[in-house]
Amino acid sequence: MLEILRNDYSFPNLILGIKDIKIFWRGIIITLFNITMATLSPIPTNAVGCLANAQVNIRTSSDYNADHGGKNCVLNFNNNSKSVANAWCASENNKNQWIMFGSPLVREFTHFSIQGRGDLAQWVTSFYIKYTLDNMNWLDFNGRQILTANTDQNTVVTYAFNTPIVARSIAIHAETWSTHISLRCELYAKPLLPQSFVQNGSVAIGNRDLWTGTGARTTTRKITFPSPFTAAPRVSLGAGMTDTKDDQGQTRWEITAQNITATGFDCVFHVWGANLIYDLRVDYVAVQTL
Repeated sequence: MLEILRNDYSFPNLILGIKDIKIFWRGIIITLFNITMATLSPIPTNAVGCLANAQVNIRTSSDYNADHGGKNCVLNFNNNSKSVANAWCASENNKNQWIMFGSPLVREFTHFSIQGRGDLAQWVTSFYIKYTLDNMNWLDFNGRQILTANTDQNTVVTYAFNTPIVARSIAIHAETWSTHISLRCELYAKPLLPQSFVQNGSVAIGNRDLWTGTGARTTTRKITFPSPFTAAPRVSLGAGMTDTKDDQGQTRWEITAQNITATGFDCVFHVWGANLIYDLRVDYVAVQTL
């Protein structure tokens, strides 16, 4: 009989949501650790602040009033006015309150920083993240992982996404809070490069695997993409160079992409009849549809 016990721990200055899994098997205790995908981090220096640079639109579930709206949510916002709150403040305190950031472009979001209200002792103490590629179908980040937020008004808590979130929109949902749901924040992304979603390269047989024999013969070359995609892409192949010997005036060979994953694929070279291939180079283009 296999018995599995789970205990959740939180290390405030290290990694949030580590799960300690103990397996009892034949009197032996085996301890496994499953590290979640959001970790505490310094504010990044090599990423773009989307709110500060007006790269996203802001929408909220509710505002306490016009002076407490989403426009006040930027990290370290300080209006120096008694009539305007130094944070976004929800109109109600319940778990249906959120703030959403939408980009016209698909982006790779790398970090998120959260801070309390600057002019009053109000802050969010925990939250979770949802995201979407098409602004219609929403996904929970890391199985709706609950992330610890603030314990005071002005300390900035920053999370790094170990794998960037590829999305058009991200929503921050308040789970728990102190006094009132109020926050300032920043969402960081890296500039989108063409190779984020389109990659290309080439591969050759490189030896004489198909230079002898008759009948159906194959050889395979494994391709690893320069950067992993977030999902399996579409792959197109084209022959860039052929060095072959025909079979009574007919040349018979085929190349196919098989076992396509987010990290690479198998390029299969196939020849039949009495055809011989001295070498064959294939150019590929891999495209992830977003």
